[in-house]
Amino acid sequence: MARASTGKALGKRTRRSIAEPQDHPEPARASKRLREKREANAGRNGATNAGRSMTRNGLVTPEPSSLMESQTSSFLDDMPLAPKDILPFMKLPAELRIHIYHMALHRVEPLLLHAARTDKDEEPPRAGPTSLAADFPMAAARRPRAPSPPPDSLPSLDPVVPTILRLNQQIYKEARSVLYSNNIFTLSLSSGIHTLSTLHQRSRSLIKHVILTIPSHHDILDGFADLVRLGLRYCWGLKTFKIIMQASLPDDGRMTHATSVYANAFHILRWLPRGCKVVLEGNVSEVVRDVVREEGRLQSVLDEVGYAKRQHQMPERH
Repeated sequence: MARASTGKALGKRTRRSIAEPQDHPEPARASKRLREKREANAGRNGATNAGRSMTRNGLVTPEPSSLMESQTSSFLDDMPLAPKDILPFMKLPAELRIHIYHMALHRVEPLLLHAARTDKDEEPPRAGPTSLAADFPMAAARRPRAPSPPPDSLPSLDPVVPTILRLNQQIYKEARSVLYSNNIFTLSLSSGIHTLSTLHQRSRSLIKHVILTIPSHHDILDGFADLVRLGLRYCWGLKTFKIIMQASLPDDGRMTHATSVYANAFHILRWLPRGCKVVLEGNVSEVVRDVVREEGRLQSVLDEVGYAKRQHQMPERH
C-alpha cells in the first residue's frame, strides 16, 4: 500500500514534471513577440535619430541621403545642357556682340600690359621674322643694366576678361580690336620689350595709347631707349605716348655734360611711328622738353621717306 502511494506520488510528480515543459512555450512565445516589438521600436527610434542628425548636420531632406553637396554639384555640371538653355551668341546682331565685347574688354582707367618671363625667356632670343630683336642681334645679346622696378599697381576692382578671346576664332577677330585699340596701356621698363614681343604684329599694330613711367635717370639710357627702339617702334598705330618722369636729371637747372647726355637720349623718340604725339609729365627738364619738341616738329614737316631716312641717322648732339 505504501508502494502504491509512493508510485502514485511519484507518478504525480512525473506528470507534473512532464506537464511543466508544456507550460513554458507560452511565455516563450510572448517573449518573442515582445522582443520583436522592442526591435521594431528600436528601429523606428534609430531612423528618427538619424533624421534628426541629418537635419542638424546637413541639408533638410525628407529622408537620409548619401550624396554630398559637392557630389551633387559635380553631377549637375556633368549633365549636358538642353539646346534651349544655350545662348546662340554668334547669332546675335553684330552691334550687340560688339557691345558685349566692350563690357568685357574696355575700361576707362589704364590697363597694365605685362607678360611674365619664364626661364627660357632669359636667354637671348633668336633672330626671326616675328622677333622684335631680329634687326638688332647685338642689342638682344648684350645684358643691359637691370632697370629700376616698376611702381606697384593696385589690382583693378573691375578687371577685364581677356579669356573671351579664346572662345573661338571669330570672337578673337571681332574682339581683339576692342581690347587693344580702345584701352590705354601701361608698360613697364622691366618687361615692356618682352611683353610686346609676345603679341602678334597685328595686335601690336592695334595699340594706340601707351603710358610709361621712368623711375630714375639711369633708366633713360638703358630701359627707355631699348623699349622705344625694339618695342614701341612696332606699334604702327600708336597715337599717344605719355612719359612720366619720377626723378629729375642730375644737375638739373644748369646745362652740364650729364644733362646733355640724358637729354640727347630722348632723340630715340624718332623711332616712334609717324603721327604719334609725345606727352611729358612729372619732373621734366626744360632741355628734355626742347628735344621732344624738336622731334615733334620734324615729324610734322618730313614726309614718309624723309622720316624713315632720319630714323637711321644719328641725331645732332645738343
